[in-house]
Amino acid sequence: MNKISISIILIISLIGCVSAAYGQSATDTLPAEATGYAAIAPNVAQGTAPQYSEYYIMPTGPKPATHIITPQKYAIEGRTPTTVYFGNQMQAVQYSQYLSNPAYKQSNSLWIQGSASWSQYAVVPQGAVLSLVAITSTGGNGYLYEIYPDGRSPSNNYYFFPGANQIGFYADTIGQHTLLISVNGQSSNEIVIDVTGYQPPAVQQPSYSQPIYYPQPTYTTPIYYTPIFEPIDPIVHFPPEHRHHGDNSSPEDHGIDVPPKYHGTDDPHKGHGGNVSPGGQ
Repeated sequence: MNKISISIILIISLIGCVSAAYGQSATDTLPAEATGYAAIAPNVAQGTAPQYSEYYIMPTGPKPATHIITPQKYAIEGRTPTTVYFGNQMQAVQYSQYLSNPAYKQSNSLWIQGSASWSQYAVVPQGAVLSLVAITSTGGNGYLYEIYPDGRSPSNNYYFFPGANQIGFYADTIGQHTLLISVNGQSSNEIVIDVTGYQPPAVQQPSYSQPIYYPQPTYTTPIYYTPIFEPIDPIVHFPPEHRHHGDNSSPEDHGIDVPPKYHGTDDPHKGHGGNVSPGGQ
């Protein structure tokens, strides 16, 4: 039997021991009686509490150079969660209640760190970066074991600080990743990270309302007409008693006033100016 086979068997055995200790497998629900904690929401459906988005970020710069980032000392004071979630069914327990259990101080633990909670399960898109918190009471040399979606089970040897350690995880491969730590021969609980295909958020296109076009009024240039006054010859009416056939006398001869005629631009209202001849032109 080669070294790879021995390594796989060892990891499976460790996971089996951890599952037996906590009363669950990687995909089973962790019952409240197995942990010794009262559940806040015993029947919370998977994926409903809390939102997985609090457990990862999508880097905008270059991709991380490594899949696992070496553990760093983590100051946990003032950064503790309000709630911890057990198993892939996200069974919620108050962090203060979790700390009151003597088993916490006697064992190593591994968590997926969120902004307000820690969890043993998360669904993240490919390319996401997560922060893991490993807690060990003694510290020392240890291993971080991981089972890849394709069954590979590499192990990484690290030094773990006493107390809290922060470990970076880069979700580079789609599928289920199962991880646990072992320090001084003592194994932690396992965590499960399901990596899915990444779909960038859709860009909302601005909507524009159809413009309303109103008919423009049509303006017509007004045409102005200048009246032209033509001089009109006055018509003289003779009384019947003065109408004689063959009479060549003028109206003046009969005592009839005849208005003067005007020619060209002479104004008829200026009296008898101009070249006027009574009775004809």
